[in-house]
Amino acid sequence: MSETWTAERILALAPDASSAKSGRELANARKWQKLGHDERSAWGLCQGSGANPYQTQIDLSEPAFKCSCPSRKFPCKHGLGLFLLLAGTQGAFTENTRPAWVDEWLSKRTQKTEEKAKKREDAAAEPVDPAAAQKRQAAREKKVAGGLKEIELWLHDLVRQGLAAVQTRPYAFWESAAARMVDAQCPGVARLVREMGATASSGGGWD
Repeated sequence: MSETWTAERILALAPDASSAKSGRELANARKWQKLGHDERSAWGLCQGSGANPYQTQIDLSEPAFKCSCPSRKFPCKHGLGLFLLLAGTQGAFTENTRPAWVDEWLSKRTQKTEEKAKKREDAAAEPVDPAAAQKRQAAREKKVAGGLKEIELWLHDLVRQGLAAVQTRPYAFWESAAARMVDAQCPGVARLVREMGATASSGGGWD
């Protein structure tokens, strides 16, 4: 993996406590088949209640998750279990050639990224209307100011509730606040909020 992911950081991604618990239980190589990984991805098959094992995969560059299980949680327990297993027992991942279903998913993700980049390039190449550009800049500044005001109030609420309450917050709590900052065009603030969530779940001495 391109960066170090500890069990604490991975569990901070869990949408709730039950998913974290189930993910820990699935971080066992005996529960998986055809485990593999390369520089960008990890994958494995996990037998569930259905006839066919669930296809679970991770894009390690994000990280992003996909699983064929019916769970609506994100990431699901299988994604968490696979990630925990990779972080703790990388030797169990003996395959290094991606299956077709992993290649297809990653190709689609790469295509979407390239399409977004091309749209940005095309927009940058268009003739600039000074009045329109000024209007867009003013709208952006207003949006950013609103986002910063919102996060300020959110942080004040966290302080009032105390550090003990912060530690019990699920991944969705932090991700929701981060997503609002992305919408407010404050990606740097969104990154810091996500890091706060990971820190609060990083184990003893985090405070």
